[in-house]
Amino acid sequence: MASRKKKTSPSTNVGCLVLLVGGIILLVVFAIKFPDIKQTLEKTKFLDLITQRITTTKVPPASKTIQTTVQDAIPTTANPANFPTPKGKSEPSTTVQALPPVETVSSIQGSTQQISLYFPQTDENGFKMENDRISISKVRRTVASSDSPLSDAIKALLAGPSEAETRFGLQSLVPNGTKLLGISLRGSTAVIDLSEAFMFNRYGTEGFGAQLKQIVYTATAFTSVQDVQILVEGKAREYLGGEGIYIGKPLSRNSF
Repeated sequence: MASRKKKTSPSTNVGCLVLLVGGIILLVVFAIKFPDIKQTLEKTKFLDLITQRITTTKVPPASKTIQTTVQDAIPTTANPANFPTPKGKSEPSTTVQALPPVETVSSIQGSTQQISLYFPQTDENGFKMENDRISISKVRRTVASSDSPLSDAIKALLAGPSEAETRFGLQSLVPNGTKLLGISLRGSTAVIDLSEAFMFNRYGTEGFGAQLKQIVYTATAFTSVQDVQILVEGKAREYLGGEGIYIGKPLSRNSF
């Protein structure tokens, strides 16, 4: 059978023509009225609202979370030099300091102590004397504190006067090479164990008396120490030196 061709009705053609003519008329009217329409949209800020809506929609929710996390952390630390302070917020009062050098840690933490050391003093005539005995002078030093300040003081005494103290004529009559082997407290008595070098002094009796006086005065500068028992190589000795200064019992400042 031969196919039949579908005929377009006249009413359909007329409807399409009307729509086309209507669209053309709208375009012409829009083109003529476009300046007025644009002015109206600008006055109502309609375009700004549409733009803001689109921008807000594009911002990922995670960015707000990240920003909140950073801002919440700022008050607990200082604002780094290269981290800008947020607008509307003052810079936190707390600060983070860089890790200090080792030699300044003690002063920052306040962990220092003062110790008193005793040394003979000389002038143009030699050692200064008092009651025909070599006198000693007190010097104060600030050193790092520790759990054993008495031990620190005795070790500093055995090391001798500093360069500045030497310029003022201070010397030590404790024999060179004397080492601290041990120290302990028995009540108010400091038991100080020294090496064998402590037994020899080239200045004789006056030298032995002065070296003992240096040890006893330095130890009894601590209020907890009333007297000192000298040991040599861990043993109690009766006399110090060949000429004999008795050290078989604790010595106090009144012993000199």
